[in-house]
Amino acid sequence: MKIGLIADTQGNFDVAALLEHVAKEFAGVDEIWHAGDWGSEEVLTGLRQLGRLVVVNGNAPDDPRYPMTIEGTIGRWRLGMVHDLAKRPARWAAGFNVIIHGHTHRWRDEVVGRTRFINPGTATRPQFGGTERTMARLTFAGELTVDKLILPKFAKGPGNMISP
Repeated sequence: MKIGLIADTQGNFDVAALLEHVAKEFAGVDEIWHAGDWGSEEVLTGLRQLGRLVVVNGNAPDDPRYPMTIEGTIGRWRLGMVHDLAKRPARWAAGFNVIIHGHTHRWRDEVVGRTRFINPGTATRPQFGGTERTMARLTFAGELTVDKLILPKFAKGPGNMISP
């Protein structure tokens, strides 16, 4: 199972250019997961055109159409996805092999105890001390492989700009 993982797609950027880049990087994935804060519905609409999309609610926007958390299993891995990990109790995260989260706009691939924490960072707007535009490709096979993908800055396109 392969997952394309993206989060925090906010700011002023060319949505079409982002989606074109994502389509190339996520070619061959089984699903695309967005860990919250998409800024514009246009981003989610475009991601849905690329394949099956799984989304958790964030804070920009806070959209009740999407769940606050997603929990499930892929192979031998028990996964949880949430936008703002700080709003979940530590015991919640401890119940999973893999926690996917967003919100910080900073890349993270770290094992704490028996849980692997993965944050794809932001695809469009580094802030809060982050300097990179990143997303990830996860491959669940014999082992979990996480590929960090660096994105360029997507120039603002006329009539194709969004803001937070």
